[in-house]
Amino acid sequence: MADEKKENKCARATCECSVAQGSKYCSEQCEDAAKVHMMEIGCTCHHPECA
Repeated sequence: MADEKKENKCARATCECSVAQGSKYCSEQCEDAAKVHMMEIGCTCHHPECA
């Protein structure tokens, strides 16, 4: 079960959100942050599960 959670986690290192099957990021904000390799302390996607 833990492996399934890991596979469905947003690819942004600081984000804990789940993603839809076939998606890599939970939001456009996370995708953009990952593309520019932003150094960050926490995620700013503002989803309730990541707050």
